[in-house]
Amino acid sequence: MLAIVAVFLLGGCASSYTVNSDRDRTVNFREYTSYRIVNETDAKGDPILNSSLNQKRINNALEAELKARGYVTKENDADLIIKYQTDVRDKQDVQSFNNGGYWGWYGNNNVRARSYEQTRLIINLIDAKSNQLVWQGWATGEARKASRDRDEATRDVVYRIMQEYPHRAGGGVADNANGR
Repeated sequence: MLAIVAVFLLGGCASSYTVNSDRDRTVNFREYTSYRIVNETDAKGDPILNSSLNQKRINNALEAELKARGYVTKENDADLIIKYQTDVRDKQDVQSFNNGGYWGWYGNNNVRARSYEQTRLIINLIDAKSNQLVWQGWATGEARKASRDRDEATRDVVYRIMQEYPHRAGGGVADNANGR
């Protein structure tokens, strides 16, 4: 469990996690100019990943990314509601190595199994009027002991997820939101 604390968000190096996204292709993203972040107060799951420390890190990173794209924060009447989730799953990687014969009919077959924890950060953008999910981005990777600052690791993961969201407030396409 300490490995997860150490890397809240998939930590370490950029290649240790993958980033993906999905969106509603019928939505006109040019209509969105404001947002508000809603923290899940009754978040279930890992108490370390869902701690107030990590929520603050994620909130700060999301605010930086959205403001760099021209979005403004509004507590009331925001166009987008931003919600996110974190979780940890136990995973197992099984590999089989055959070192003899045709199609393994004879020879030795070695099997190696490795257990690890996989962490995810999922960012949801929800249309505030319709309450429908319009965009979702996520990062998935193996939890490892942190080799760097947790704040920096969180900013990096959020930045990489938000690179999948190419829109700017009121229209246009973002140009590497924070100049990275």
